[in-house]
Amino acid sequence: IESKVIMISKIILSILVLLLGNCKAFSPAVCGRPKNPLFLSSSSYVGPVQESVELRLKEEFSPTYLEVINESHGQLEDESHFKVVIVSDGFQDKRLVQRHRLVNASLMKEGQLPFHALTITAKTNEEWDSNNSVPQSPACMGGH
Repeated sequence: IESKVIMISKIILSILVLLLGNCKAFSPAVCGRPKNPLFLSSSSYVGPVQESVELRLKEEFSPTYLEVINESHGQLEDESHFKVVIVSDGFQDKRLVQRHRLVNASLMKEGQLPFHALTITAKTNEEWDSNNSVPQSPACMGGH
């Protein structure tokens, strides 16, 4: 029952973030950098690919904020398109392209991503504190 309560809480939080469009509308315990990192999933369905993405990123970057969003077309069970919002001091002194390469490398299996598309927003804690906006993912140009 506890897992259902957590899942429902995540769904409600995700809906509120979508409706309000700005995480700063919430208290620092929800939006900021709490002592215990906040990890969000934007849908009630979390499949094995998404779980793997979340686990790898947590292990690799020890993020203070992590959100993995399944943006797959059609059914969420397809798990073909993901958006990652990750905040970690591991990105300090790294250019944007370096951050993206690090995230991609941590998710690669046999030299490729185990899904079709990945959108990445990677920020340091300082950057997130000053601007926690997240751009929309580009439209998929085809493929899976």
